[in-house]
Amino acid sequence: MFLSFIGSGSALNTTLGNNNAFIKKGETLLLLDCGSTTFSRMQRLNLLHDTKNIFVFITHRHPDHISSLGDLIFYAHYILKVHVNVLSPDGENVAKLLEYMGVKQEYYTLITLTSEYILNNVDIAVTVLYVPVEHIEDMNCYGYIIKYEGLNIFYSGDSKDIPNSVFQRFEKQEIDYIYQDICSYDYPDNPHMYINKLYELVQSKDRARVFCMHYDESFDGNQILQMGFKLVENIEE
Repeated sequence: MFLSFIGSGSALNTTLGNNNAFIKKGETLLLLDCGSTTFSRMQRLNLLHDTKNIFVFITHRHPDHISSLGDLIFYAHYILKVHVNVLSPDGENVAKLLEYMGVKQEYYTLITLTSEYILNNVDIAVTVLYVPVEHIEDMNCYGYIIKYEGLNIFYSGDSKDIPNSVFQRFEKQEIDYIYQDICSYDYPDNPHMYINKLYELVQSKDRARVFCMHYDESFDGNQILQMGFKLVENIEE
């Protein structure tokens, strides 16, 4: 597995915790989202020990993807004595949400993404490109293409589908791996990708390059494996 996971569950799957991926190397931590359960799990995993550079890429503003970001910013400011870098194409609305939480902008660094973001002056060398995704109608939502250690990885965030531009690159093997939000329920206007829809979309030869994530409480890991997909698993506490 090329990304590590603090949590792999949906908003209501408290057992697995809110879906949250990360890369940590040396003194640098790159987070994809910071949901309701993320900060407490990070503390139990001691992920913030000796961390001086923190970059948090936000996919969207639902609570299970951003709610403990304020806690992380406060901890970094008061305990670690460092600024968290908060990155999102939706930077203005993320900043407003943090302001409503009482998090002053001088406590963190806001980076509103407009193009590729290149990170190469710390322990992790990555290039991150945001991709708009379909999740719900009244909120801007994004996935990210992450170029890391010679690989191109697409991380969907919450998405009811895989964007055509991403999927075409995946079929051409220009994108090596997809981490896709999945759902075991099928109903009209589903904001998440129904697992059978993913099965129909991805050819059998390519399914081993797709990691399923964001499990609801009814997900069947054996079914996903039998379909040929991979499972993400939380790192052990």
